[in-house]
Amino acid sequence: MPNIIAELKKRKVFNSAAIYLATAFILLQAAQILIPALKIPEWTISFLVVLSILGFPVVIIISWIYDIGDEGFVKTESESETPSGGMSKVSTVGIIGTLIITIFMIYKGVDYFTTSKEMVGKTSLAVLNFDNTRKFKEYEWLGEHIANNLSYKLDGIGEVQIINRLQIGKALGEIDPEKASIVEYRINQIAKNIDVDLILHGNYTIMDSIIEVLAFFADINTGKQIALMLEQYPIQELSDIPSNINDIVSAFIKTDSRFKPEQND
Repeated sequence: MPNIIAELKKRKVFNSAAIYLATAFILLQAAQILIPALKIPEWTISFLVVLSILGFPVVIIISWIYDIGDEGFVKTESESETPSGGMSKVSTVGIIGTLIITIFMIYKGVDYFTTSKEMVGKTSLAVLNFDNTRKFKEYEWLGEHIANNLSYKLDGIGEVQIINRLQIGKALGEIDPEKASIVEYRINQIAKNIDVDLILHGNYTIMDSIIEVLAFFADINTGKQIALMLEQYPIQELSDIPSNINDIVSAFIKTDSRFKPEQND
């Protein structure tokens, strides 16, 4: 252990880690002020936090291998390198330790990014991929595209907190393949694994030159299904469908009492 600590000091790993953490802290503090002011989606802060966490092991690895000076990146020579030019035990232990830290930080970073945060006064909402009822392969992409578009745009509405789609995927990760196509089963899986108020789901049906879209809210607290829309669009307007669905859902959220912020006494 003393040899490893001495090697870390020689390679200036502690200095690099301290500088990185200080810089990341300052940038995140600035982001917390600027992001709301610029009306950037709230999930951006979480993304920056995870990015900072994942960047930490990279800095450790680089500072372990290289010295950064006037000559640029210069490989650091270990005091205990073997004469044959192979890696010493200290270097081997250091690299293994860095890899372990990297794996741990990645795991914690993804876990942080996908953890639901309780937002006082907001209604939590999970958006599922829309189902392709006739299973036409050339239109299979549309269901996920609609869900991604809704998750991104609805996140800008102050009355709701959108559950991250990575977290939804994690909740559905161990779903029974034979039941994966059953909407009620997926809703129950999400309600079981995520603290959420409403689940937005729907389907689309390709009928010659027409696409019919249905959308619903599943109210987890009451068990009721709330009809949102039943619309038909010309196939030529395929690219406009996600935006049109978003307009309808957004209008519902802004007028329905379920989404009114709670008033504090």
